[in-house]
Amino acid sequence: MTNVNNLKSLENLLELFLGKVVELKEQRLSVLEGINSLDDISRLASRGIDITDEMGEWFANHNRWLTDRSFKQADLEKIDSMLSQIKNEIKIDQSSPPARVKIDREISRWSETVKETSSKIVLKRSPESTKEAIKMYENDTISLFLNKLERSIDLFKDYSANKQHILSVLDDLLKSAIIQKNKDALILSAFIIYYLKQNGYKTEPFVKKLKEAETILTGEVLDAN
Repeated sequence: MTNVNNLKSLENLLELFLGKVVELKEQRLSVLEGINSLDDISRLASRGIDITDEMGEWFANHNRWLTDRSFKQADLEKIDSMLSQIKNEIKIDQSSPPARVKIDREISRWSETVKETSSKIVLKRSPESTKEAIKMYENDTISLFLNKLERSIDLFKDYSANKQHILSVLDDLLKSAIIQKNKDALILSAFIIYYLKQNGYKTEPFVKKLKEAETILTGEVLDAN
């Protein structure tokens, strides 16, 4: 029962993690979509096209960004740059229609907020030494694991090319882990073995090879049962 409970706990943990990955990816895609949309509007403005309606809709759809403090510095700089370009293109004067004047004021409000947020990020990070910055990155376990997961996906694509079955992929990965001492191949092998075990495959021979590879790489035996 202990092994069953451990497997269920691990399965729940994996489901929570995958849910978090999907959530983070969706948030990132939403930000990129909004930035790309603003870039399109900026291009229209540069061609002399009235973008009052487009900007009004963009502000309405992304108003929550003004209070979001999770943006990357590069994203803030892009937004500020495009807003500045649009502001220069619309050229407000006394004869400008009220709607365009309102858009100009809204751009100014956004630019000020973006600059303030960007300044806070810089002030927060600038005192860090190189060693402290490295330590902060190492403590960002979500990003580290996401990077590892992405490398594992790329590795699986490489090893699965021209293969007919996942067992062949697993066998080659374990050989790479043992012969080449490839740690990424070892981690991916463990994930595949868990997947196969959950789907009713007999994994004992592969578990034996996994333990062998783990011993070679770290000198410790991995408990995969």
